[in-house]
Amino acid sequence: MTKSAITSRKHYHDIDGARSVLMFLSVALHAATVYAPARPWITGNLDRHDFFDWLIFGFHLFITPTFFFVGGFFAVLLLSRRAVGDFMWNRFLRTAVPLIVIALTFNMIEHYLRWSDAGGSGTMLDWIASPGFIKIWASGEWQLHLWFLVSLMPMFALAALVQAIVPRDAAIRARVLVWIDRSAKWIAGSFPFALALIAFGLANTANYAVASVVPGSYDLIVPGFQSYTKLVSEFPFFVIGIMAALSPRFLAALLEWRWWMPMAAAAALLFQPYPEIEHGRALGTVMLFLNQLAIWTLVLFILQFFHRYFAAGGPRTRWLADCALSMYLFHHCFVYMFGRALTHVSWPSGVEFAVLTVLAAATVIAIHELLVRRFAIIRLLFNGKTDIAEVRRSPGLFGAFARAEKLDAPSNPVPDRATASGPR
Repeated sequence: MTKSAITSRKHYHDIDGARSVLMFLSVALHAATVYAPARPWITGNLDRHDFFDWLIFGFHLFITPTFFFVGGFFAVLLLSRRAVGDFMWNRFLRTAVPLIVIALTFNMIEHYLRWSDAGGSGTMLDWIASPGFIKIWASGEWQLHLWFLVSLMPMFALAALVQAIVPRDAAIRARVLVWIDRSAKWIAGSFPFALALIAFGLANTANYAVASVVPGSYDLIVPGFQSYTKLVSEFPFFVIGIMAALSPRFLAALLEWRWWMPMAAAAALLFQPYPEIEHGRALGTVMLFLNQLAIWTLVLFILQFFHRYFAAGGPRTRWLADCALSMYLFHHCFVYMFGRALTHVSWPSGVEFAVLTVLAAATVIAIHELLVRRFAIIRLLFNGKTDIAEVRRSPGLFGAFARAEKLDAPSNPVPDRATASGPR
């Protein structure tokens, strides 16, 4: 990964903005599970509606795959300006530390509440001493929504390993970059891009097919971790993110606006093709391909949309990006706590869902503004960042949104994309 191969922007406000907004959207995704018939074990709420099944399955099509694309993209940019050891330390702070802290605190609170709601009686110490506590850690259930971060860490390690063992002047690096640049030419335009979507869908389908025949692929690799199938299922998105970071032409081809993509994305979201057990092998494979095609369509549409409308950045985008990890980490427990409390009211499910989403998001925003942005140790533990002095000087929620026009004045221009270098 040479610097000459990396796209030369200072900061990718569009890609970072897509990641940030989708992390906020995760609140609505998990709030919907409280009212989805397909998730009857989420709280004791009996007021459920099929719309929420449609909503969560739709969200699942694109939210996490986009995260993995962004993860691969920024991994390359970090490796282009950091030593491998520094990169791994940065990823440990930004990924492993918040993962461990949330897993040991808020995730355990949520698991205890779930245990109590399922008939368990006693204090948290009683629960910790119970067989159920051991099962949660051995089975990997401790992860809850954090499985995304668990999957990312081996991918970061693999990217670092490749960077470390392949010499910077190795011929294979040059050949890979040439191949990626040629791929950019193949997918430029509308019709070639449509064929590329099909190729991406086929590649994902093949990835699942290979994983399904690996012995023990659905079993946990080690206790408390993940299965091989789950670990590699999102890997193609990480790889395409890497390719987009290595080749400016490839990134430009992916982000080029196509007039038909909004309609294709709407169709994918409306029909939501998913393979089912009753489909059988042949039809199931077709449905799996359509599912992966729908996912790629939605992921790339989202990236194109943010590139088209949110590439300029600004204080609002920066605040969203700063708050995004807090929103992702904290919200799950609060969704369960507030969803649990709302089982005692008899409002329409749509109203409850809206209230639950707003309450959970507002609570996390308050935690981020009052704690994560103000105290160095909390910012380190829950966001993996050591930039407390800098963030204290930057606009908070009200400053970013109430005075956005003043902060975006020409006296503080956005760096030119063509001349700025490297991400922050």
